[in-house]
Amino acid sequence: MTNGTQWRSWLINDQWFNDLPGNLQDNLLVSMQQRRVTPGKLIFRKDYPVCGFYALLEGTLRVGLPCQQRQWLTPLPVRRPYWFGEVSLFEDKPRLQHIYAEDQVITLQMPQDSLRELLHKHPEYRRYFADLLSRKLGLKIPPAGQFTLLPTLERVAFRLLMLAEGYGEINGSVRIVQRKDLPSEQCLGLAAESIDRTLQALCERGVIRRDHDFISVLDTDRLRLSARHRLTE
Repeated sequence: MTNGTQWRSWLINDQWFNDLPGNLQDNLLVSMQQRRVTPGKLIFRKDYPVCGFYALLEGTLRVGLPCQQRQWLTPLPVRRPYWFGEVSLFEDKPRLQHIYAEDQVITLQMPQDSLRELLHKHPEYRRYFADLLSRKLGLKIPPAGQFTLLPTLERVAFRLLMLAEGYGEINGSVRIVQRKDLPSEQCLGLAAESIDRTLQALCERGVIRRDHDFISVLDTDRLRLSARHRLTE
């Protein structure tokens, strides 16, 4: 059974955690709360308000709903701790996916209010969370307020990559996103017609496939190349 001494030693030996300023390390160590989740229970639900930043200590997480399990591959083993949930810091929107416990899971959770207060006092810390998400996407996160400066293709491809890869290794078998999760003016600053034309161009290149209201990502490497721009390099 995981105890406080053990998980603290895991964090201290984690590469991402080790690169953090001492004050940020201390805040995470003090603020993160251990949470046990039984098999089949949700860690958080898609479209629900954000609920903090997490580290997986024990067990296996799945992306999606338990009733869809037959559609998925066996999850890949991930390093411990495995950090997730930071995507909400750059979306400012509800959760992108359901995350649930496949078996007995132990996580650490930093509540959203604590995280928001910390970043309000130290906005410079945001770049460390951006680095964590960048590692998962294989691209840098565009600077705050500059996402809509990306060309149309790069903007749509980046958003698709965020939906398909935003949870990194635990999202490895989920390559289907819903068209409604590509909001137009609200998120991308694009008209719906522009998004549809761009999706069609990605279809013709064999990067994605469209099936009614769903988009299947066929080639994440080529999608990543499509999203590459000077703001993400």
